[in-house]
Amino acid sequence: MTAGPDMVFSEVFRAMYPEVLRFVQRRAGPDAAEDLAAEVFTIAWGKWGAVPREVRPWLFGVARNVLAEDRRVQGRRRRLELRLGGEREPLYDEVGLTAMTVDLHVAWARLSDVDREALALVAWDGLTGREAAQVLGCTRAAFSVRLSRARRRLKRLLSDVEPHAATGSTPCVAHDSTPSTLKGTP
Repeated sequence: MTAGPDMVFSEVFRAMYPEVLRFVQRRAGPDAAEDLAAEVFTIAWGKWGAVPREVRPWLFGVARNVLAEDRRVQGRRRRLELRLGGEREPLYDEVGLTAMTVDLHVAWARLSDVDREALALVAWDGLTGREAAQVLGCTRAAFSVRLSRARRRLKRLLSDVEPHAATGSTPCVAHDSTPSTLKGTP
């Protein structure tokens, strides 16, 4: 979405809030997502005069920064809980996952944060390569290389994942089964 000088904040908020919320939910889980998305728009409101014309990638960049700060805060909280003897509960309920979902989950978890972010910006958030590069603060060429490498690593990990032990099934992901949203050039 492009914000012109006559675009008012409320129009951008109505148009972009659902996308920013989904972006945050995929990275932070459902419990904190609404608060974090609201924080993104609070920052946008405070900087409204300096927001670039292409507001969508800018908002996603702000969301990444908000998420990074939230992870730092959560990390400090967890370390404090450990020092005090508390235990942290798992962030997500993984009960009832299918074997294929487990395989993808395992492969995804084995990717680096950089690879996961490159893939997520394109496949989940629907950004173009140029927009994703803007979100990450790198050149379009650098993002293209990053995305290509991430796709190769995910494909290799999917082909290397052991079948889910509980099902006793054969691997449910073939060597060439990269999701169509992850194939091709950005």
